[in-house]
Amino acid sequence: MWKTIQNQYIFFVLVILLVLLRAGISCAEFTIDDEKKAGKEFYNNLVKYKLIAENKKLNNYITKIGNRILAQSDKAPFEFHFYVVDISAINAFATPGGFIYICKGLINAVENEAQLAGVIAHEIAHANSRHIASIIEKSKKLNYATLAGLLAGALLGGGGEGTAAVAALTMAGASAMTLKYQREHEEEADKLGITYLVAAGYYPNAMIDFLKIMKSYEFFSRRIPSYLLTHPGTDIRIFYLDGLIQMKYRHDGAKNIIGNFNRMQAQALLMSDSNNLQVRYVQLLEDIKKEPRNPDLLYCLAAIEDKMNQTDKALANYEKALAIMPDDLDILNSIGLLYLRIGNARQAKDYLLRAVNLDSSRDETMFSLGKAYLALGNYQKALECFIRRENRVLAEPDINYFIATAYGKQNNQGESHYYFGLHFRKDKKDKSALFHFNEALKYFAADSARAESIRQEIATLKK
Repeated sequence: MWKTIQNQYIFFVLVILLVLLRAGISCAEFTIDDEKKAGKEFYNNLVKYKLIAENKKLNNYITKIGNRILAQSDKAPFEFHFYVVDISAINAFATPGGFIYICKGLINAVENEAQLAGVIAHEIAHANSRHIASIIEKSKKLNYATLAGLLAGALLGGGGEGTAAVAALTMAGASAMTLKYQREHEEEADKLGITYLVAAGYYPNAMIDFLKIMKSYEFFSRRIPSYLLTHPGTDIRIFYLDGLIQMKYRHDGAKNIIGNFNRMQAQALLMSDSNNLQVRYVQLLEDIKKEPRNPDLLYCLAAIEDKMNQTDKALANYEKALAIMPDDLDILNSIGLLYLRIGNARQAKDYLLRAVNLDSSRDETMFSLGKAYLALGNYQKALECFIRRENRVLAEPDINYFIATAYGKQNNQGESHYYFGLHFRKDKKDKSALFHFNEALKYFAADSARAESIRQEIATLKK
């Protein structure tokens, strides 16, 4: 475990150091433009090393909450972005330039949407107040390696072992200075954050409730959660927030506004290891005993059973949830996808078609319906589904492959070769792409629009 955390920490130190050097950033003066450069570079490295969760639903959910909070703030001159980080640490952080990151472990730790919104509000307040810029500017006497260590400790944490790594890689004086700044920053971020949170319609005690959850993790596990390492002074923060609420805010407000919190937690859980899934599975079984007709709990239970390859149990619980909410798109889509994975295309088609008839804008559902039609031999219907999503940004990267296959099954060799060319070009298999584009040219008139498109593709590849 220690080796994993140590490697994770060292990786973040190196990423931040690379960001600072590439961006040509001066520690003495960290401007808005410097923040934007550093934030984008940091994000690019997270993408490069596949640390951003590739879960469109979850990232969209976090973004919706973030934008609701942002609407209540005098935001800094950045374009804000919100992402889920595929790390089990219970943490959240704001990097320079308006990038807000929530670790999947934190999503699993909170009890409701308002608590998650409170964390996001706190991080937005850090970004609006340019706290990282302040740390960098006041650290102008430090070298880049030490500064990278400070930032990695401030942004990531990672457990008690992570703190030891921070101490080993930074000067004691610098660590004390960072802690001092962090406490000052925490008070300001809490004050602004709770203002944003309440204005957005959430209950103010959500921020305190979350901090108490973090304290309970520390008590029961005897290990400090990474959020407490990167956001120190928890007891003081609870006392300060409680006094602020008593004096300034009423105690009402919503626990959930965007909605589907339990389902979003399930999405985060599905990215977890088997141990975390098993723990949550046992908790859900107990929760469902108390609320046997709660469709969200049944849906979460079925999703975890599906992940654990308990197919029959998953289908039974999905059906129970669907009986309660017969027009629920998530449930219909999940049942359809499960049937598709186990090779029952006919059943998959029925459920996916019901979902598409309710809402045809869902890319994943339309694409999956196309695959079901393809498996059933209805190639024209399959093609119609694929073409409708051809130019959309999909989580499924092989749409051109399926379009090519559907055209091939209909004996339309020209279009089939063309889309195979697009598929291989996207995969950076240039020789295969050129072969299919050259074959496709044989089937189209020289003056046709398709032939011109193919010639442009060939010219681009040859360059």
